[in-house]
Amino acid sequence: MPSVLTRAGLSLPALLAGLVFFALSGCGKVEPPPASLLAEARGDQCVEPTDVMRRDHMKILMHERDEAKRYGRRNPDHSFVGCVDCHVSPTANREDPSTHFCMACHEFNAVRMDCFQCHTDRPSDAVASPHRSVDLHESIERHLAGHTDATPNAVEISIP
Repeated sequence: MPSVLTRAGLSLPALLAGLVFFALSGCGKVEPPPASLLAEARGDQCVEPTDVMRRDHMKILMHERDEAKRYGRRNPDHSFVGCVDCHVSPTANREDPSTHFCMACHEFNAVRMDCFQCHTDRPSDAVASPHRSVDLHESIERHLAGHTDATPNAVEISIP
């Protein structure tokens, strides 16, 4: 007795191939969110063409991260801080993706990002640098105060 598939003129391998093609047809495509969700960039021109940045920005950022961490080489043209400074509004809030350039695009494309677990999510002119926070300065002062014995290699640190 013929199966439902053979009566419809389909074979199981053809059906599976069609399902795989359908499932993968959207893979690798990056769709920009509606223009209303994207803030206007504050720079004159991006460091790479828009289609390259949409497709490869993570590869570029990971390459720059590796260069900086492994070899101490930093390229200011492809820095994470540079991207945030240009593309993210000073009033943006990553908890509200409609206000945050990166989060709007990543949420629209259902891509999880964890950059802001370590990096600041607002431009450098919008917030105080975490490296200049009062808490850090107080912590350093307390630590140095606990080491009062002078050694020949001691260096006095003044914190602005």
